Amino acid sequence: MPAAFILAFAQLWDAPIRRVLLRALLLTLLLFGALAWAIFTGVDMVPTTGWPDWLQRFWRAGAGEATAFILSMLLTWLGFTSIATAVMAMWQDELIIAVEQRYYPKEQGHALGLGVELAMGGRAAMRVALINLALLPAYVVLLVTAVGPLFLFIIANGWALGREYLEAVAARHVPLGESRAWPDRHKWDSWGIGLATALLFAVPVLNLVAPAVGAMMATHLFHREREAEQQGERPKDVRQSSLRPN
Repeated sequence: MPAAFILAFAQLWDAPIRRVLLRALLLTLLLFGALAWAIFTGVDMVPTTGWPDWLQRFWRAGAGEATAFILSMLLTWLGFTSIATAVMAMWQDELIIAVEQRYYPKEQGHALGLGVELAMGGRAAMRVALINLALLPAYVVLLVTAVGPLFLFIIANGWALGREYLEAVAARHVPLGESRAWPDRHKWDSWGIGLATALLFAVPVLNLVAPAVGAMMATHLFHREREAEQQGERPKDVRQSSLRPN
């Protein structure tokens, strides 16, 4: 697992990966810019007719803008993981292909196609969004512990993200039913990928590369496990088969 993380992080500087990251970053920023504009516009349109005079003055004195800002920050925090995951899904195949071409040229899978990628990415994004929305009361309660929301965020999102990344890689190599069962057959890999990705999502700046690292880690771990299963032996450390680029 640590070796898969190191390999994935180091390959972020490869040209094909940089191009995907740039496209995903620009689209993500545009989406959140549109979200912030919609929130501020919506708050400006809130009718204050009938409000007490003191409340209208308070609203016009800055309470409205503060409300819009807080809503924007809250929705950005809650939605960043799911939206970034959905956006990266548009080019996730390119990430997997880049890893396989460099480290596993004889074991490259078939392309999934944009429709399948969007379906899988949308499902992952929806799952993450629903989990974080359901846990919102717990996040608020745990604020008194300072670190409680962070730990809950990593655990909850780790479970959701890990299985999606691993399934996306498996779908390129095995039948659909088997790819869906792959994360359950390799729970430790699924959890490891998810927790590492969720931890990156929790760190500013690193959260921008989190979905790419997750997909690339999943590629390394899938090939390690598949090779071990084909050989009928325990999984070898990913470094034994992947540290030497082909």
